[in-house]
Amino acid sequence: MEEKEWLTYEEAMEVLGVKRSTLYTLITAENITPKKFKYNRRRYLAQSDVKRLKELREKPWIVGV
Repeated sequence: MEEKEWLTYEEAMEVLGVKRSTLYTLITAENITPKKFKYNRRRYLAQSDVKRLKELREKPWIVGV
């Protein structure tokens, strides 16, 4: 997958290997604010936030560090 600055929820779910409900739980738990662009109804997550979520899922002991 090419490096994008913003990912759709579907792309984030694919990267993380989770379902939509789990993605919502992670977004809420980590206080991540999705981005909405003008004239677009979709919400996007920053690539850096998705990478951080992936790292937290792979290494849960680093939470709170």
